[in-house]
Amino acid sequence: MVIRYLLADALSLFGNAVAGVALPWLVLVRTGDAAAAGLIAAAAALPMLLAAVVGGGVVDRFGRRRISVGADLASAAAIAALPLVDAWTGLTLGWFIVLGVAGSLFDVPGMTAREALAPDVAAAAGVPLERLAGLREGIGGVVLIVGPAVAGGLLALLDPVTVLWATVACSALAAAVTATLPAGVGAATGRSGFLEMGPAWSVLRGDRLLLTITLVSVGAVAVIAPLQGLLLPVHLVALDSPGVLGLVITAIAVGGIGGASAYAAVGAKVSRRATFVLALLTTTAGMVVLALLPPTPLLLGAAVLVGLGMGPLSAITTVLLGERIPERVRGRVMGLQNAAVLAVAPVGMLGAGLLVEGIGVRPTGMLVAGLWLLVVVATLLAPALRALEPAMEVVADADDR
Repeated sequence: MVIRYLLADALSLFGNAVAGVALPWLVLVRTGDAAAAGLIAAAAALPMLLAAVVGGGVVDRFGRRRISVGADLASAAAIAALPLVDAWTGLTLGWFIVLGVAGSLFDVPGMTAREALAPDVAAAAGVPLERLAGLREGIGGVVLIVGPAVAGGLLALLDPVTVLWATVACSALAAAVTATLPAGVGAATGRSGFLEMGPAWSVLRGDRLLLTITLVSVGAVAVIAPLQGLLLPVHLVALDSPGVLGLVITAIAVGGIGGASAYAAVGAKVSRRATFVLALLTTTAGMVVLALLPPTPLLLGAAVLVGLGMGPLSAITTVLLGERIPERVRGRVMGLQNAAVLAVAPVGMLGAGLLVEGIGVRPTGMLVAGLWLLVVVATLLAPALRALEPAMEVVADADDR
């Protein structure tokens, strides 16, 4: 069962990784407008955010396994529509926007459903959740390296429209593999309304550890998004070294694979608090060095440190969410968390862009590093960290509050 869950997750991620390379290329080929890809992403941003919130309720209402299957099938259909429309009338910017929005409406609930399904799979298979979470993070890191490389190779041989069929196939296969999981795994947990978010808010407000972990995740994205998406590209283009950006991203992924694999091997046997603090400090060391924009060798070393820390942090987060969120509201709580992460990324990019224009790249990098240090200090001083160990009282079910 664990192998099937991990395989389905990897297939879905791989398909998205291929689409992430092939789609912008297709947009540029068909429209000839370099800004079109950004316009499509902006048009999908609000629907994606709404899908994250509403999708959590859908997951709780219809079941984690069922929504995971349905979302992958719907994503496959949205991608398959691109080559079909291209053959029928020809793809225009309008079609790209419509189908891009349609795809975003399914991708985020699917992601929430797979995340919420992990504790069910671990419990049903009798596998420690720490091991499953570490394996999932490690495999995800491998996919993030291999997927874009495969997509680039395919684009060198085939038309981008043809390459998209690889994403369709991966999403459909992911749905088929998930459908083989026992029907009782990840079943529906109630008949709540899609927008009934009160119980989810109550869980987040009432559990300081969950709230702390959520703030750490949001803070990490607020820093990584402008670093990876703006500061490093601007800095490296100015140095005429744009290829280094790919090496930095690869180094982060390689570090993440190592950190997540180590956690999968020993995470259930060591102190969770010590692991969390060590991973957080490792991530911080890498983040600060990256934000200071040092020479390339230091950039790559810092990127590996970021990955080494983020791998265990992401895995520990999965474990804590599985342990502490009541099953009846797991989808809604995770949906709210995903919505917060999705919302903060463009805000961080916008803020960093304005700062770069106003004070320059390096001063902005120092401010970004300072922001992350504030998040880390607040986290380490939070009394909630004392509840990290597994021998703790799990949050009461939302209906009992």
